[in-house]
Parts: sequence; structure tokens; C-alpha cells
Amino acid sequence: MSDYYLLAGRIFIAFMFVLSGFNKAVYFQHGLEEVKAKNLPLPHLSLLATIVVQIVCGIAIMAGRFITPASLALAAFTLATAVVFYDFWRREGSERTVMFTGFLEHISIIGGFAILIGSGPGAFVL
Repeated sequence: MSDYYLLAGRIFIAFMFVLSGFNKAVYFQHGLEEVKAKNLPLPHLSLLATIVVQIVCGIAIMAGRFITPASLALAAFTLATAVVFYDFWRREGSERTVMFTGFLEHISIIGGFAILIGSGPGAFVL
């Protein structure tokens, strides 16, 4: 049964990134506005790199391939996203609470990648 759980876990954790990457590609201008709002360097390149990492690494994880490098890449991306986009330490009141929750959700996703790296892909690999 554990192989079935690993397959489901891989699909669930990676699906969000694949879908987000495609969404950013389709709505590139909106994503570019978000990147520019955070004053990230080279906004076009930053967004393009985000799209590629999310889609390629997400599909690799779903397929059970390159689990460690793909998980490390998405974990690093998720940590960077948490720090840049969920800066709860600069907020107050209910906005701080919402941002803190988003930050913790991202940290939890990193935990999922750590478990995936430790367990490996399981038996169901494409």
C-alpha cells in the first residue's frame, strides 16, 4: 500500500506547481506584475525561470523521476516564495495572520519534499 500512498503524495504535492506554472504561462502579464511588485531582479527572466522550474520539476516528481533534484529545486523555490511573498514580519493585525498562515503553508510543503526525498518515489515510476 505504501507505493500507492507515495504515488498519491507525489501527484498531490506536484500538481499545485504544475498548475501554477501553466497558469503563470497563460497569464504571463499578471505574473509579471506580481514579480515587479516585489522588485525582483530581471522580472521577465525571473518569471520565465519560475514557470520552467514549476512545470518541469512538478512533472518529474509526478512521474517519479529525478525525485531528489526536482524536490530540492521546488523546496528552494518554495522557501524563496515564502520569504519574498509572505513577509508576515512586516505586517500587522489580520493581514499579519493571513501572511503568517501562508508562510507556514509553504514551510509545510518543504516538509513534504523532505519526506519525498527520504522515501524515494516508490514502485510506480513512469
